Amino acid sequence: MTIELSAVERELSRLWEAEATRSTAPRIELLTLVALVSESSLLERARTAASIVARTSPLRTIVATWSSSTTPAITAEASLHRSAQGNACGDAIHVDALGRARDWLPENVDRLTLPDLPVCVWWLGDLPDYDRLFDRMAENADLVVVNSAEMDLRDLHKLAGIAARSRAGFALIDMMWVRLRPFQEMIARFFDEETACACIGSIERITIDFSPRIAEQDVASTQAGLLFGWIAHVLKLDVERATWKRGMQWGEATIGKTVARFEHHPRPDVPPGSILRVSIECDGARFDIERQEDPHNFRWSREAPGAPVPPQTLRVGLSPETTLLARCLELPKRDRLFEKSLSTASRLVRPVAPRLSAGPGS
Repeated sequence: MTIELSAVERELSRLWEAEATRSTAPRIELLTLVALVSESSLLERARTAASIVARTSPLRTIVATWSSSTTPAITAEASLHRSAQGNACGDAIHVDALGRARDWLPENVDRLTLPDLPVCVWWLGDLPDYDRLFDRMAENADLVVVNSAEMDLRDLHKLAGIAARSRAGFALIDMMWVRLRPFQEMIARFFDEETACACIGSIERITIDFSPRIAEQDVASTQAGLLFGWIAHVLKLDVERATWKRGMQWGEATIGKTVARFEHHPRPDVPPGSILRVSIECDGARFDIERQEDPHNFRWSREAPGAPVPPQTLRVGLSPETTLLARCLELPKRDRLFEKSLSTASRLVRPVAPRLSAGPGS
């Protein structure tokens, strides 16, 4: 049922009073999750994710959508999230803005957040090139969640700027960064032995194969770029001095004595942008992680003098969006390693990432 914004709290109170007569479910909410749905096709996904997360984390969710109209207006719907047992477990608010009323969302959504409790803003979809809504919504947030897998390579630069501008304000976290943790752990294991660790100073080539999106024009996926940003940051590579070469399905950056290569290898059984192989070559040593026929299995191998290790097959599950979102909500503080890796990645790929077109009115 569509209601006015001023009636939302009253409607929620009525629903909880009715709930009290049928169950003993307490009304406990520890934060507000605001989902900004940039495309109508993402609405059901946002609602489903919010409902699933509410079952494990007591919270109020506000799903905000917008559409074009000649008559500006904002309306709302209010309901309760329910657990698998059918008991109420949180407030569910859907706010819809028409026309110019989209510009009114930040102030009106802020009035609907739970007072004196953390606010998480989750942006679904690609970041628009010229749009202040994201920045305005982030101003009053404690945590901002994005998924760079849904963005273009040039958006790494925008995300790095957002992280830098946040300073002591909100923490920025990327679902893709959370998904990269197994790769970081597998790469770190290459160098957990002293002899293998000594090879770090002689790395000559790092190759990352990934499955591109249909008609991909970017030299690398955001996932591949962010993983290399982490590697380059750890190795202290001077990415500002990188020189690029590229072909139709590959790109190669020379950074001092190290060559970073990104290769397109389409594979339909993995999400677009997924990493298929990471290979690190040193003087007399080689380290490889390769996705197998089963997309959840990876072959890990290390060939280093004095550090013999038989190849291993490791299984890495593909965490669903709801799991990634729940993990992000557990990370309210700024992740300095993520921010530095993001900054490094953005500076490396910016010369080969498409530029923004001229802004409105320019």
